[in-house]
Amino acid sequence: MKSLLLLPLLLLAGACVTAGESDLDRAYSKCGSISDASSKNRCIADAIQQAERERANEAARLEQHDADAERRELGRELAGARED
Repeated sequence: MKSLLLLPLLLLAGACVTAGESDLDRAYSKCGSISDASSKNRCIADAIQQAERERANEAARLEQHDADAERRELGRELAGARED
């Protein structure tokens, strides 16, 4: 069961290699129309930070979901042991 829970985390870790590049591409496309260089750079930096926050929040949410699933499974096992 733990291997099934770890699989999404491993896939997420593998995706993180290209996530920075993806964030940068999205930031450039979002901020590319800004003509002022300092405003454009600030926009890109803000967009990248926002993407990193979103990814960290999603990772935390997945981790909490996995912990909850493990806790429920343990509760079921304990309940089954008490029934026997």
